[in-house]
Amino acid sequence: MEQTDESDILRSQIDKIEKEVKVLEKEKEAIQTECKHKGETYVAFDETNSMKKYCSTCRRELGYPSKEEQDKFLGNTKENGNS
Repeated sequence: MEQTDESDILRSQIDKIEKEVKVLEKEKEAIQTECKHKGETYVAFDETNSMKKYCSTCRRELGYPSKEEQDKFLGNTKENGNS
């Protein structure tokens, strides 16, 4: 019976955390929707190791970087003698 009580407590804690995460994700989405994405951008790998372009202000994914942006991110610029 003690095992069941412990499991219930853990499940309740996880449920609470998941609800908080959902609230924060909605808040983040609202902030990102308000952002005009007019500032700088940066390139990074996402969780699937795809190269993506992000808004530097709100960190929203904006799509895929151009070939030039990809080369710059990877260090394949003509100044480096590559390409």
